[in-house]
Amino acid sequence: MTNAKSAGKSPPTGTKASKPQASVKGLDRAVVAPVIDFTSKSFTFHFSNEALVSRAHVNLYRGDEIALHFKYVPIRGGFVLNDTLDGIWREEVFIDCLRVPGGAGLMVAISLTLVGGQFIVPGYEPHYLGDRFDLAGDLAVVHDTVVKSVEGTLQPIENPRHLGELKISRVNRAEDTGLAFGIDAVVVSGSAFLIEGWVDDGNSRLTGISMLDYDSGDRARLIMGRTRRADVDSHLAASRPGEFGFWALGIGNPEMLDRIALSFVFENESAVPIEVARTFSQSLVDFFATVLATFGRRSVIGNMTARSFADLDGGLGDIIGRLHRQISSQRAVVSRSHFGRRDEVLVSLICVLYGFPDFLYLLVAQFAKFGTLEGFEFVFVNNSPELEEVLIRDAELASYVFGADIQVIGLNQNAGFSYANNVGVSVAHGRTVAIINPDVFPRDSTAVDRLRGLGKSLPGNDIVGGKLFYADGSVMHEGMYFEKDQKLSALCNGPIWTVEHFRKGFPDTTVPVAGEVPALTGALLVLEKSLYERLKGFSTDYIFGHYEDADLCLRVKQAGGRVILDPALSYWHYEGMGSIKQPEHIGSGLYNRWLFARTWGKQLKDSD
Repeated sequence: MTNAKSAGKSPPTGTKASKPQASVKGLDRAVVAPVIDFTSKSFTFHFSNEALVSRAHVNLYRGDEIALHFKYVPIRGGFVLNDTLDGIWREEVFIDCLRVPGGAGLMVAISLTLVGGQFIVPGYEPHYLGDRFDLAGDLAVVHDTVVKSVEGTLQPIENPRHLGELKISRVNRAEDTGLAFGIDAVVVSGSAFLIEGWVDDGNSRLTGISMLDYDSGDRARLIMGRTRRADVDSHLAASRPGEFGFWALGIGNPEMLDRIALSFVFENESAVPIEVARTFSQSLVDFFATVLATFGRRSVIGNMTARSFADLDGGLGDIIGRLHRQISSQRAVVSRSHFGRRDEVLVSLICVLYGFPDFLYLLVAQFAKFGTLEGFEFVFVNNSPELEEVLIRDAELASYVFGADIQVIGLNQNAGFSYANNVGVSVAHGRTVAIINPDVFPRDSTAVDRLRGLGKSLPGNDIVGGKLFYADGSVMHEGMYFEKDQKLSALCNGPIWTVEHFRKGFPDTTVPVAGEVPALTGALLVLEKSLYERLKGFSTDYIFGHYEDADLCLRVKQAGGRVILDPALSYWHYEGMGSIKQPEHIGSGLYNRWLFARTWGKQLKDSD
């Protein structure tokens, strides 16, 4: 909004004002509000899109005089203010204020401060009415029916042009600036929306996207990130690659997009309104996958992890966490099947299946080839609802062929590694539980016997992991350790840790002696069910999978237990073959690494 200035004369200065509408009987277009005192109350007027294009007006009366008259003039792109003196119109005042064509309208607030009246359109600097428009004393408010008014207690009004770090000095039309941009997709769910597009901000860098709710006057800065767009580089004939693409994420339902105005905000403190035309609706689960895929698969200039941490620290992490919790509240067990005879259960093997049903039968068979399955219970938790029928069939067959005790738990969605394992442990009958990946198989009968033995002798506060091997016999896992990434820590202004495997890829040359390690992989973990439940299992704050195993090991140590690598638990690990990979898993991996670093960074730093 620019400073007020003299405007044209409509109605002309000196014209006799119409009789106050408050005294006109049966005037259907007028709404008369109670007489109010602006010294204790503010008044908000919402001009719908219809009101803006029809020049609907508001009059504030003191007796027969109009103390303030205002309406929106679309062709001029702003509000006209006027008043009367002795029944004669005075010179108008014009205030610039761009509307979004076809949008939700504009909200105007009128209030009285110690320095006089204020005319406020959220998203713009307040305009002080000064001595020209006197709002003191009792005033009657009359307005057209297409304008809605709300009375409220006067509150201190902060400068609405400062949205976090976004500062706006002027608002420009895109056609006036020649700004080239495109809105490629607007994806909405029941609680959030994602905008993807591009903008040529070579003249002044895009610093953010502001969102203004005209109904409530609430202002927010959308979470925004930049990305490489090779097609835009080509379209703009850019001399060098740039990050012309952008994505923006906001909280709100689809209906909210009908009552908000969005604007690009640039480094030179200019703003350009943008219009959202078409939207694409998704379920919350699909929308969440789209957000994670967009975040994880983008191309950036510089270090991808460091840029991702900056975006997550800047508010994206809070929104992703919020969406994840909403999805978590929808998770449910939808089926439970049991096959085989249940005798004494020493160890319940908890295995989460996703994408590939074949591993149910295969895992049971790999254990059975080394002898009896006495003392074992297999609990398979299905993260792929579409596989339920084939899994139940295979479980029944495996139970019959191998004499196995098998449960199959069906979930209503891909609930992730943590939640699914927590469900599996909750229904387990063994005193000891073994978390095992579907692509982890015993190398020999000693490995099977050792696991069965842990069901009888495992110390209550400890967690034990196996030594895992690749198919060629090289070591895949001999415990995990934490290593500070010096480069990332410098880029992210905080300690960033990588979780590494001891001797990964090396020949097996170590002496097979059990010992403590900093952490263990979740591909094979053994602990008492009571300890697992006391620690509340894997943290479901992590999305899908990764880092929840290291998190659990650190919590075991916090509780006074030990983290032990037992080479007698010698197992093959066909890493990555037991589940399918989706685009959203890249984004969830970045989020999980960020969450782990922000959760455990200081504790790991203290022990470094």
